[in-house]
Amino acid sequence: MKRKLSLSILSLIFTTVFHAQTTEDAAKIVKEYDLNKIKSKEVEAKKKQEDRKKRAQQVAKAKGWALGKVRKEGGYEELVGLTPDGFPLYFSTHNVDAAKSTRANYLNTGGGLGLTLDGQGMIPREWDGGTVRRTHSGFGGRITTVDDPSGTTYADHATHVAGTLIALPWGVSSAGIKGMASKATARTFNWTNDESEALSEVQLGMLLSNHSYGVPITNQTTGTSLPAWYIGAYVDDSKAWDEIAYLSPYYLPVFSAGNDGTNNNNASPIAAGYDKLVGNKVAKNVLTIANAGDATINADGSLGSVAISSSSSQGPSDDRRIKPDIAGNGVGLTSTSTTTTNSNTFTESMTGTSMAAPNVTGTLTLLQQHYKNIHGHFMKASMLKGLACHTADDAGAVGPDAKFGWGLLNAKKAAETITGDGLSSWISEVTLNQGETFTMTVKAVGGAANPLIGSATWTDVPGTPNDGTHGNNYNVPALVNDLDIRITRATSTFYPWKLDPNPVNLATRTGDNNVDNVEVIKVDAPTAGDYVITVTHKGTLVGGSQKFALVITGITSPFSIESSSDDLTVCNTQNAVYTFNYKQSGAGTTTFTATGLPSGATATFTPASLNANGTVTMTVSNLNATPAGLYNVGIRGNNGTETETRNKLLKVFSSTIAPTVQNLPANNATAEPTTLNLKWNKDSNIESYNLQISTSNTFATTLVNVNTTEGEYVATGLAEETQYFWRVIPSNRCATGTKNGNETLAVTRTFTTGKYTCGANNYSATDFTNAHIGDTVDSFASVPVIVPDDIKIGDLNVVLDITHTWIGDMIITLTGPAAIGSPEILLLNQPCAGSNATYPNIQATLDDSGVVHGCSATAPVVSGTIKPFESLYNLNGLSAQGTWTLNIHDVGPGDAGDVNVFALNFCKVDLATLGTNDNTFNKLTIYPNPTKGLLNVNLNALLEGETLYTIYDIQGRKIMQKSSNNMNETLNIENFTKGVYMLSIENGNNKTTKKIVLNK
Repeated sequence: MKRKLSLSILSLIFTTVFHAQTTEDAAKIVKEYDLNKIKSKEVEAKKKQEDRKKRAQQVAKAKGWALGKVRKEGGYEELVGLTPDGFPLYFSTHNVDAAKSTRANYLNTGGGLGLTLDGQGMIPREWDGGTVRRTHSGFGGRITTVDDPSGTTYADHATHVAGTLIALPWGVSSAGIKGMASKATARTFNWTNDESEALSEVQLGMLLSNHSYGVPITNQTTGTSLPAWYIGAYVDDSKAWDEIAYLSPYYLPVFSAGNDGTNNNNASPIAAGYDKLVGNKVAKNVLTIANAGDATINADGSLGSVAISSSSSQGPSDDRRIKPDIAGNGVGLTSTSTTTTNSNTFTESMTGTSMAAPNVTGTLTLLQQHYKNIHGHFMKASMLKGLACHTADDAGAVGPDAKFGWGLLNAKKAAETITGDGLSSWISEVTLNQGETFTMTVKAVGGAANPLIGSATWTDVPGTPNDGTHGNNYNVPALVNDLDIRITRATSTFYPWKLDPNPVNLATRTGDNNVDNVEVIKVDAPTAGDYVITVTHKGTLVGGSQKFALVITGITSPFSIESSSDDLTVCNTQNAVYTFNYKQSGAGTTTFTATGLPSGATATFTPASLNANGTVTMTVSNLNATPAGLYNVGIRGNNGTETETRNKLLKVFSSTIAPTVQNLPANNATAEPTTLNLKWNKDSNIESYNLQISTSNTFATTLVNVNTTEGEYVATGLAEETQYFWRVIPSNRCATGTKNGNETLAVTRTFTTGKYTCGANNYSATDFTNAHIGDTVDSFASVPVIVPDDIKIGDLNVVLDITHTWIGDMIITLTGPAAIGSPEILLLNQPCAGSNATYPNIQATLDDSGVVHGCSATAPVVSGTIKPFESLYNLNGLSAQGTWTLNIHDVGPGDAGDVNVFALNFCKVDLATLGTNDNTFNKLTIYPNPTKGLLNVNLNALLEGETLYTIYDIQGRKIMQKSSNNMNETLNIENFTKGVYMLSIENGNNKTTKKIVLNK
């Protein structure tokens, strides 16, 4: 089906247009991301890394370890954490002596392919040890040192790596120095907080980043080696980067494999001379780079010979995945550098995987640019990674191995595969749903010179990390979604490559691969003709589906269809218009039809057929009756002997909007809390919901009037014993939920808040049998509180007194009674991470009205009235009766503690007794709340006579009383102990109670 077309002819089509990473591009990339989840993960990652580093520093101080040092051969080491069993982890730059570039020059201007790819407008990122010398002549002002924008203490290693990425020759004796993407712009960072900073950058549309550092097997600072179980293991660092990539599927992190090739300090390797990768190098969704020497390249750009550098770290991972992934050229590379003489023209030679990695990162930047030039959008990371592995030159042992990975990066072959897509190759993203089978028939060119190669690559769900309790070389697959690719012809079945359990032996291809998320099948000398590509899956797909990148080479087709437009979202009153580039290699006419159209829809093509290169437009119309939803529509070309289909996504919204079904609270509900979660059904036809809450059924004025994309909203600050009306007005880009004028389709529902009783429903733990927190990794403690009374929760405070020498290791949760579904609330998540040298003790009340906890320099580190990590309001309206359990998970070693006090203080909510004065205090304001001492009360009501103010503590004891005839009154409580109090306000028959918080 696929046949090679003269590349020199094809490439001329794409030499005049350059597409850069624009703001619009970034918006297209991130529109598929869950930005709220990424932002939350960014905060979590920063906290985790800072705490890990602080903890390591404390242990280092006790044990006399240095925090880092400059290495004699260049670069430096820095202590960043500990293994679960207490061994130090040092980040180290991965260079030894020098480095050299690879065949990216074939893609550059004048490189021989007719392409002019120099990284124009592209923005690779770099994380490294120290600040890049942004003033160097080789950068021409194209470097932004993001987390050190004006610092002048520069790092030679970081500067060298940046030069390999983007340096442009300058008019000195070293003018031959040139980065892979010499007209790109780079954003660079110190390796501190690399995970959280990467999560920040993906929100800006980051595609690629370079990380030429990692944890060596033996660090020079202490002279100690890592425990054998940790080397090659899928650990927390591996999972962290898999999760970052999974949350941002266009982003591919590139890591140097390390320079432990001659280090044999793994006490229990999989095989002698192997098993030397550590931490993030073992992640599934990253690209890990080995270091190869200078390759001999033939005149046609094919590989003559190449050898792996002896210093390059060998794989595989403990579960026998193909790691490293590919090799770059990192021997004898001269690049930008820096000296103490403040020279902006200094250059230096270095060797190592540190140099091989940016050689690859810069080259992949050019491949992204090339793909964008043709398709109008960038590749997802799985496609880019799959393309790099698929087209790499096999080197070393036959097939993939644990030294080269899939082989030496071949930028020329990868670019040709992109250019020839549809004619001599096939590149597409496919969604495999649960239980589905994907099949595609291709036509092999045939012969040993044109092997048929098919690959499936996917960004996998993060796996379960090894915590060190499974012994050495734990080989349970980290793979979660297990796809299987096969190629068949008649009775012959071809299987993907897979490493032998012993990496000394050659890789096999006699069955399915159940460990890798890059699967490649090679039919060495195919018979010309049809072959069937099949992709299935084992077990249950997490998420219900899995997208994968399909790359096929060694095929031929007389024509190709390539999309040049994005997936579309339209109203059912509109048309969807897609544009495709059509190419053909010979004579004949191709006719176009549509596939996957919604029922009733029609498609027209302009033109309806083509017999020469050109553009075809597919217009999908008559969508009026199309139900709202996501459709996979396609264009199919048929020339009489062969067909080819390309699919695009079509999202349709209907202009007919149904009323939103409101669920909670139930209509006419009574005794509702003053903070409650309103919920409604989400509809795939709706993009936004307008929630309105009012004390009037005409909604003349509203207390809440918000737009949200969610199916729920937490209303706070409602008054006691008050009737409220609420409605949800749905809308999408095509229509809003209105009939005529202000008349809405929204259904008005009502609920009434109850009367609060606080201070009398307090329950304390008495059973401390399991209250001790051990000093080993993953220690657990639990303390119960039994609530015998069936009270409806209006508010909950949790009182804690915990003695522990390092609270930064503790994850503290509250589990509710089984009768209400055993809800679990995360109270504290490794608090005070990275803030202090020591973290002893917690004495605090957790309250949604509290403040974000601070971290004192003295014990107790956390105290006062603080917000829980997750809100307790989710429990409002439920019954408190039953057993509540405080759970503590201590994730780190070496520190112990005890739960001394665990208590629950409830505000009970009862039925309202509505009367003529129900809404007297509706406009009452109390501020600031929380307060540091002075509390202002503005009644905002038509009241006569004396108002009585009474303050009770959380146990219900009266501690202050004051009367006043003023509408505005100031109460001074600065002499009280910080905590939660109840303020009762009475005027005649009118009475209300409010919670106040004192935080000094």
